[in-house]
Amino acid sequence: MKKASWIHWAVAIILVGLAGYSAVYIHRAEEKNALKVERQAKLDKQEEKRKKELLREQKKHMQTPIDWQKPSETLPYPEVSQAIKSKKLDQKIWLLVSPNKQRVYVRQGPYTLYTMYASIGKNFENVKNYQETPTGDFKLQKERGEEFYDATKGYGAKYWTSFRGHGAYRFESVPFDQAGKVIESQAKLLGQKVTKKHNIKAYGSIRLSVADAKWIMDNLPAKTKVVVEDNEPKHDAWEYMKDQ
Repeated sequence: MKKASWIHWAVAIILVGLAGYSAVYIHRAEEKNALKVERQAKLDKQEEKRKKELLREQKKHMQTPIDWQKPSETLPYPEVSQAIKSKKLDQKIWLLVSPNKQRVYVRQGPYTLYTMYASIGKNFENVKNYQETPTGDFKLQKERGEEFYDATKGYGAKYWTSFRGHGAYRFESVPFDQAGKVIESQAKLLGQKVTKKHNIKAYGSIRLSVADAKWIMDNLPAKTKVVVEDNEPKHDAWEYMKDQ
């Protein structure tokens, strides 16, 4: 009986020791996690501050009035030749397309390097299938060219770069007629608010100024990521991307 009692006491002491160790371990883990969360919150705050600073600076240098021939900003285009080779997600160059704001953003990780005026058809309820703008994740494709004319649609464009369907859906300039003259009624919609009554009829392609369309064609290679938002995005696309 005494031996059994001794064993019981030993087991009890061991269990108490283990419980104490577990409590200390859990407490330390909670402290470590709290510090990690605090550091991440600080980094997120710094990132958000930097994002807003960049956008504010770009807004000061947007081309006003909008000129369909010129770059959207009065600042030089960003130098991206090295960044496009990066394998780090937060260093990669990608394009964010916003039908809601009628803008295309050249981004590096979470930061906007350049803002482009755009004409993008919004997917309202009454929009016919062939006029819908594809939304979601895409990549620039190798198909691109200096100009085209589509007789079935009655317009063409300059400096196009495919992002879906191997030429079916493109980044391209404002439209031109068969004679090579800009269709001014469409060009003047660049960067303007879009409504159900006055929607952009670009057959799902993304229209830009001539200069901006050329920059994309010349500087962004195939496989560059493209994110096309829906009409009312709830979150920044970067938040989704970095959690992949």
